[in-house]
Amino acid sequence: MHSSWSGAHQIVFGQILLIVCCIFYLIWWSVSYRPGETVSRIGGARGILLLITAASGVIGALVNMNGIRLAPAAAEHWNGTVINIAGLASYFILLLITYAGFKRPVTTELVLITGWTVLQLQTINALNAYGVLSEYSFGRLIVVIAAASILSLVLYILYYRMKPWPAYYLAMVPLISEAAAMAVTILSVRFA
Repeated sequence: MHSSWSGAHQIVFGQILLIVCCIFYLIWWSVSYRPGETVSRIGGARGILLLITAASGVIGALVNMNGIRLAPAAAEHWNGTVINIAGLASYFILLLITYAGFKRPVTTELVLITGWTVLQLQTINALNAYGVLSEYSFGRLIVVIAAASILSLVLYILYYRMKPWPAYYLAMVPLISEAAAMAVTILSVRFA
């Protein structure tokens, strides 16, 4: 029982670190880039900020994934199968939509959106196996994650279609929506 609770706590801690990563990335983006300017994004203080951003993201993802790995066997029931199929389906669907919208190879944004979607679906499935989510919360989180993923994709498509300044501000919204979805995940966890 101890390992189960420990794993659930690891997932929550990993989610918090990923939110911190989003926050630092938003700060880095806002101080390192302006439309029409050529600014170094990795030098000096910006480089330190980027390093903190990357470190919190990598550590958060690793801790989160370890918590998923420690989930009890219940994580492998039909919900787990559905989650894995949904993760694979999301990749191909986003790939087709992106190709149709951009007429170019897979973008970094596509990989990030897909990776985040799959990780979050696996995360809530593991939390459900730990028994720290209500049935209502589990269903609600699937909807929240799906909405954040679709919103991210739509806004990234618009980002490439808009003028520089509107696009500059618009580019921050997907990250905010994903961080908000992770916050909802954390708030949905109920430890005894």
